[in-house]
Amino acid sequence: MNKALFILGPTGVGKTALSLELASKFQGNILSIDSVQVYKELDIISGKDIPPQSLFSDISNQFSDLNSSDTIGFYNFNSIPVFLLDIVQPTFNFSVSNFLDCALPVTDFVVSKNKLPIFVGGTGLYSKALLKGIDTESILPDLELREKLDKLSPESLAALLQEMNLNRFEQMTSSDKRNKRRLIRNIEIINSPKNEEVGRKLENYDIFQVALFCDREELRRRIEERVFARIKQGAVAEAENIFKNYKNLSPQVKNANGYKQLFEYFLGQVTYEAAIEKWKISEYRHAKNQMTWFRKDEKIHWFDILKDNFKIKLEKEVSDWYNTK
Repeated sequence: MNKALFILGPTGVGKTALSLELASKFQGNILSIDSVQVYKELDIISGKDIPPQSLFSDISNQFSDLNSSDTIGFYNFNSIPVFLLDIVQPTFNFSVSNFLDCALPVTDFVVSKNKLPIFVGGTGLYSKALLKGIDTESILPDLELREKLDKLSPESLAALLQEMNLNRFEQMTSSDKRNKRRLIRNIEIINSPKNEEVGRKLENYDIFQVALFCDREELRRRIEERVFARIKQGAVAEAENIFKNYKNLSPQVKNANGYKQLFEYFLGQVTYEAAIEKWKISEYRHAKNQMTWFRKDEKIHWFDILKDNFKIKLEKEVSDWYNTK
């Protein structure tokens, strides 16, 4: 049976660096599971950290069913291929179904090269889709309904969703309950005819999941350092360039951490200092929600990055799994 490794956890805990080390030791290729990094031009703030000398190798022609708007390829990070970055333009409304369209054939491609697929990221919905399938992924957007709902405030949308399906509302994270786009999507799903189709997922794979974490204060410190590092790297100029096409940007881009707050600054809604502070707070809330999401999965092996020799213990567990027939 083919094997696949997942490296999960909140933003700022070192998932990418760890994945590169493990890929080197276990003959792996990396597949990003990040809902912002799929977008071209969203580089610095999203934290792609692509090595300057790495060129994009386009292999789209190897996937016959690929949507014409998608671009599949990889960057080399220290000779390790990293897939599922820079798939679509910022104007494209990229869904979990689109992600599976790309991720599943790329996984087969990696395995065909006798490499271990190593999925790395913090987008819980993407990891869930790969591991368990999502039965609502084939429900297409209802543009007419979305246009009507978009006129409502998040508070009104939350009240409407509670009225339609209280259980579904209560299962949402606290940030999702304030997220207009996700509230609209939930209402859209409830409003659609019942969909009994089981979602696509990784089939016939031996899966091993690890996740990194640290205490809240250390996580907050890391997030603040990360935000300031992005600013030094040119985050504001990057966001300003993307903002030129603001009206046409996808909802995912408009609401992405860092971009959203800087867009508010460009729109004159907040000061620069307030935008940066809101960015840091949003990143921290997002990290807490990521932890809440992943903690629900009892199959995940957790590792505290502040513990001595945590990497040695983690690598041993991965090695034991990897070498088991």
